[in-house]
Amino acid sequence: MLIIGNGTVITQDPEHPILEDGGIAVRDGVIQELGPTHELKQRYPQASFIEAKNKVVMPGMINSHMHFYSSFALGMDIKTSPPQHFTQILEKLWWRLDKALQEEDIYYSALVAAIEGIKNGTTTFMDHHAGPSAVPGSLDLIARACTELGVRASLAYEVSDRDGEEVTRQGIEENVRFFDRCQGEKNPLLASSFGLHASFTVSDATLEK
Repeated sequence: MLIIGNGTVITQDPEHPILEDGGIAVRDGVIQELGPTHELKQRYPQASFIEAKNKVVMPGMINSHMHFYSSFALGMDIKTSPPQHFTQILEKLWWRLDKALQEEDIYYSALVAAIEGIKNGTTTFMDHHAGPSAVPGSLDLIARACTELGVRASLAYEVSDRDGEEVTRQGIEENVRFFDRCQGEKNPLLASSFGLHASFTVSDATLEK
């Protein structure tokens, strides 16, 4: 049992939205009870305790649309004329960046972005990854970073026709492989989805596959 206490607890209960000097009791990753800290300590005297004085205790936020590798774009000078529309943003920045990613880059970009999320109260990420130079196993690298940090992640590889038939095939296979991994492991921190880019880069033939 773990108690996080002496904080301001946001309960999400309309009748009692805030508990001042409140705490939460957690067992095996599941919240068992909310209440005044002193009462929880009396009820669970053997519980471990995390001090949350002068802090807010609240449900973790969910980032429902993330590209972890975009952490490398922060402050980037693309050294060209400014993009004028969405396609130019893709061509001048995002597609140049994702083509350059290697395995180490994928891992560290996820690590940096997830740490930044944690610092701002985000504990769950839905990431849409692209990296045509290192497709096979790329979702495992992101999963490794997320599980090391203890955050939840739903991961997908962004299937697209823009980098040729071989990369398209690899993208489909990476999604299927990671789905099978998640189904087999049943890791509560990991889930899979199937990624597709925008309609103008995905053919009907690829959709059928």
